[in-house]
Amino acid sequence: MQAVVQLTQAENVAAFKQAIDGRVKALANAHRLFVKSRWAGAELRELVLEELAPYRRSDGTRVKIKGPKLLLEPSPAQTMAVVCHELATNAAKYGALSVADGRIGIIWTLTTDGRLVLNWTETGGPPVAVPTREGFGTRVIGKMVQQSKGKLSFDWRPEGLACEVIIPVKETQ
Repeated sequence: MQAVVQLTQAENVAAFKQAIDGRVKALANAHRLFVKSRWAGAELRELVLEELAPYRRSDGTRVKIKGPKLLLEPSPAQTMAVVCHELATNAAKYGALSVADGRIGIIWTLTTDGRLVLNWTETGGPPVAVPTREGFGTRVIGKMVQQSKGKLSFDWRPEGLACEVIIPVKETQ
């Protein structure tokens, strides 16, 4: 929580409060899943669905999610909750989720050497350009992924943002 608060900056108090509120809710969602599993961790699919619930359509066309069942321990689960929250927030403000026809695809795999590879792809949104500065949300997820000893990459393609997050995980049962 300290890292989330310390990395948050805003133009004014209301914007700061809104940014902190969203990040705290993302962590709270992860903690709710921890309670459900008796603190074993959080199932990645549930975590992703929870963060993207406000943007999904009942017909499943707006958000596509694919990946094996994976119970993440608390630390990587919290990282992924904040990553998904920040990516969804940015997509809603500037990317694919800011327009009616925009789409998000989230696919993850688990490598044989114990790394979670999550790919976030946006399509159908406004044209994308490489940002001239790093936003607060990008800094937050960058720091969290770095603390997890992972890697984060962005591809600012004209048709939509593609992001890859790689973090080491232990598969729990």
